[in-house]
Amino acid sequence: MHISLQNINNNNYYKPSFKSMGFTVGRYKDSLGVNRETQNTTGVRTDINLKDFANITKRRFRKFDTVNIIPMCVSDGTEAYMFSNSIIRKEGLEKFKEKYRVIASDVMPNVINNYAKNGLLHLNDGEERIFEGIGMDVLKEVNPKDYKNKIIPQMSYPDKLYKLSDEYRKLFDFHVEDLQSVIHNLKDEGNSILMIRNCLKQSFGGIEASLILYKLKEAMKGASILITGDYDRKSSLIDATLKDYFVELAHNIWGLREYGFFKNNINKVIVK
Repeated sequence: MHISLQNINNNNYYKPSFKSMGFTVGRYKDSLGVNRETQNTTGVRTDINLKDFANITKRRFRKFDTVNIIPMCVSDGTEAYMFSNSIIRKEGLEKFKEKYRVIASDVMPNVINNYAKNGLLHLNDGEERIFEGIGMDVLKEVNPKDYKNKIIPQMSYPDKLYKLSDEYRKLFDFHVEDLQSVIHNLKDEGNSILMIRNCLKQSFGGIEASLILYKLKEAMKGASILITGDYDRKSSLIDATLKDYFVELAHNIWGLREYGFFKNNINKVIVK
């Protein structure tokens, strides 16, 4: 698979399907004591435009000294890296280090501990290019045999195993937590980027997912935004709930409806 470096630098859609982990299934008990099923199959999906995301982020949080990026259901960290890289390319590495904090979580301890916290990442040939152009060397190819105690059994494996540099890994804080707990404990001051990407429909169904979105809406403040995915929106109830509580600034990028018509719609202008 070949990815155009020009497209990467412009933060555009990635037409190829990027996969860093094969399909794995897990079961967990959520923060309310309910047994649930989840899955890990990670990648950068073609259901969001990273250029729009980077533009909206810079504009919307221009007056804030600190912005919290909070990806939930983050799996091995792939999408946390991709969204962060788009900001780095837009605003520069030093600005990212100064202003942005990435606090990422997933319910599966083995995925977080074996991959994200160790900076390990499976990639297919050519996909390492998505880490280029951010002002540092990020990837070092390693021998999977040296990490056989970390590699989780999967339905399929990408071609190579990489380890992220220590400098890059320091930009990310990974921990084990379910998204309901993250939302319950959220102390938002209007400076947050919340990410729930394609895990609501599968783990919760439409009714419970809508309640989760209501709780998230109540916990969010001001300029904060929510990032979603197309798979969850295949549920008509989830999609309707999003449209009730939020304004879609660009595809799958949402601002609080109560933030105000002008403040929300100025973001729509800058992504055109």
